[in-house]
Amino acid sequence: MNNDVGIIGIEYEYPEYEYTTDQLFGILGNKISEKVKENVRQLGVEKRYFIKPIEYYLHDFEKSFPTEKDHEEPISELAAKVGKKCIENLGLKNDEISCVLAISENSDYLSPGLSSILIRKIGLSNFTPHFNLQGMACSSFPKALELGKNLVKNDTDNVLVIISGCNSGWYLPHLKNNMTIRNPSEIGKDQYDRESQIRKWVSTMFSFLFGDGVVAFVLSKNFKGKSAIKFGNFTHAVNFDKYDYRRACVQLHGQYSNHFYEYELTAGSHVVDTAVDYSKKVLMKLFNKDFNNFDKEAAIKYMASKDKIMIHTGSVKILNAFKKLYDLKDSQIQESYDTLQNYGNLTGCSIPTVMRKGFVENSKVGAQGLLIGITMGFGLDIVEIEKVS
Repeated sequence: MNNDVGIIGIEYEYPEYEYTTDQLFGILGNKISEKVKENVRQLGVEKRYFIKPIEYYLHDFEKSFPTEKDHEEPISELAAKVGKKCIENLGLKNDEISCVLAISENSDYLSPGLSSILIRKIGLSNFTPHFNLQGMACSSFPKALELGKNLVKNDTDNVLVIISGCNSGWYLPHLKNNMTIRNPSEIGKDQYDRESQIRKWVSTMFSFLFGDGVVAFVLSKNFKGKSAIKFGNFTHAVNFDKYDYRRACVQLHGQYSNHFYEYELTAGSHVVDTAVDYSKKVLMKLFNKDFNNFDKEAAIKYMASKDKIMIHTGSVKILNAFKKLYDLKDSQIQESYDTLQNYGNLTGCSIPTVMRKGFVENSKVGAQGLLIGITMGFGLDIVEIEKVS
């Protein structure tokens, strides 16, 4: 690795509200068809954590809005807690943090951004430089490394990075009405509300697939005596097809009948195939080859040289597809399956959670790894990493 910046002090925190898949089935009652329950179990998620109790999202907003919980700030509170823990466990003082980089999709406020709020909640100086990124989704970790390394100029620079994956507020409100949730195959092609019922199915699948969490770490050149991970080549691509970003996206739509807003969630039927195809092209770019001419033999050989392959926990179908294509061993990727099962899809916190278990805790110095981020956009990132101490 030719980069002299390392990742140190990785800390994680998950909200207090834990739900198993069976508990969610019980809360939603008979609204979910047996076919949808089968779909949910195929996601590979057994439990997840939410930043607010699910009951908060199931009440009738038009009758009880606003509620006391609407004035709470659980996302920034959890993010500040993790940031403080990261600083303290590294033995750093607040005035040794040279910059804060916060990344989130959903936060307590649309504006100000999460970084503005965290400065004072953590206890840093009002004058601390800070930046806020939004929209990076499941590739937030690779993007944080790529940007953050350029903010570390001197041996005394310590860039605190905080990534929030607390996005349940996007999709849990979709569960609040009493519409029966059916699989698309159960909805008649001539059904007058087929499109709205399919959207309901998509948002329900999101509710069972995703979970909330926050991660914090420091990027620094000064990691002597500390457990550290260095990163090398970054290779990424977006939108080979002009409108690929529409395959997986979130839009805020106004409801003109009641002046409320809701998030419309899109997950195309070919997301798994798209992710696999992007990985082929990005790998060929990494190899300095024609990205339209996939060299499977070279790709498998390259993957075999890595001790750990840390794949974003998009779904069990995505993990299975990568495992099959690249002939990956269980020992290389098991932590991605474990993270998906116990936390769900954590968006930006997914890869670092996998990395904690598979690389930070269970790899020796000198171990070689690969981060694979798959994200809305549509995009894919590959980052080479090495455990150095």
